[in-house]
Amino acid sequence: MSESQNLPNLAIGFSRARLLMFFGGSLVLTLLCAGLAFSWQEGKNVTTFEVAACYIGAVFFGLATCRMLWRLASARQPVVFISRVGIRDTRLAGETIAWSAVRKIFLWEKRAQKFVVLKVDPLIAQRFSGGFATQALSMMNKALGADSVIVNAGGLTVNTETLLATCKQYWGAGRPAHADHSVPEPEPAPEPVS
Repeated sequence: MSESQNLPNLAIGFSRARLLMFFGGSLVLTLLCAGLAFSWQEGKNVTTFEVAACYIGAVFFGLATCRMLWRLASARQPVVFISRVGIRDTRLAGETIAWSAVRKIFLWEKRAQKFVVLKVDPLIAQRFSGGFATQALSMMNKALGADSVIVNAGGLTVNTETLLATCKQYWGAGRPAHADHSVPEPEPAPEPVS
C-alpha cells in the first residue's frame, strides 16, 4: 500500500475563536477611530488631516467588522479541501489544483502575515485570476511570479505552518514518482558479440 493511499481527505473550515478575535479587534478599532474623529472636531489644535484619517479609519475598520460578522454567520462549511488528488480553496475558485500541476510549495511572509504559495503551471494559474479577491491578490502574485496561487490560512482552524506541512505531505504523495527524480537512469552496457 502506497503512502498516498493512507492519507485521508481533509476539509478545513473557519475557526470561530479566531474569527471572534478578529471581529473584536476590528470593532475596537472602529469605535476608537470614530470616537477620536467625533471628539477631535471640538479640539482647537487638531488638523483636518488627523480628523480625516480617523474618519477613513472608522470606515475601513467598520467594513472589516462587517466582513468578520458575515464570516461568523456563514462559517459553517469548510473552505479548503486537501485530498490525494489536489487542493481546492473555495475562496479562490471551485476548481481543484492537481498536485501534478504544482511545481513548488513554500511559505511567504509579508508584513508579519504568512501565506502558503503554490507555484503552478502557468495555464493552471490563469484559471484562478478571474475573481475579485484573486485580482486583488494578483498584485502580490507579481512579486512571487505570475504562476503562483496564494492560500491564506488566516481565520482557519489550522495555522500557516501546519497548512504548509500538510500541503507538502500531500504534494509529495500525490505527484508521479518520475517528477521527483529527474536524473535519467543509466543505460545498460552493451553486451559483447561473439
